[in-house]
Amino acid sequence: MRDLGAAGSTTRTTDQTAAAWFWANDANGTYKPPGRLLDITARVSRDRGLTAYQKARLFALVSVAMADAAIAEWDVKYQTPIDLWRPVSAIREGLRDTTWKPLSGTTPCSPAWASGHSAFGAAWAGIMRQYFKTDGITTSFSQAAREEADSRVWLGVRYPWDASDGLNLGENVATWAFTHKMKCVGS
Repeated sequence: MRDLGAAGSTTRTTDQTAAAWFWANDANGTYKPPGRLLDITARVSRDRGLTAYQKARLFALVSVAMADAAIAEWDVKYQTPIDLWRPVSAIREGLRDTTWKPLSGTTPCSPAWASGHSAFGAAWAGIMRQYFKTDGITTSFSQAAREEADSRVWLGVRYPWDASDGLNLGENVATWAFTHKMKCVGS
């Protein structure tokens, strides 16, 4: 994590750096990660030729799952005895490497555990996978969620366990939302 997330990392690959910036948010004032995932949903629904009703149901499921994932993620972040330092604090304070800087340049001011990006990505991927009954249309939904989760480690703002735990949380939310919300007419 220390090497992968460092601004001047020599172990992070070019692809990992590109993915880190692709999924990054806040620094450039974008609407990511939910907006990025909704854009991908729009492209997939268009490519699959969904009807207006099918699109409405898919977007409602994805949106509800991501909203619920955000609530669940912030609950675990603030309703737990774990107030885990972000990597920048752990490396600078704990390891006494006061010159270490994350690739992102900035660090969110919330506890490290668990990753919101990971929860959003897994909630989205879980709905997409269940809705289309496959994990891949042009790429794997799960792979996209994993890349989004890993991107936070590559940016230097998360630990690997933040990403994994966020993925698990988001997947659980997606499974619940798909099973209980916006059922098809007649089901």
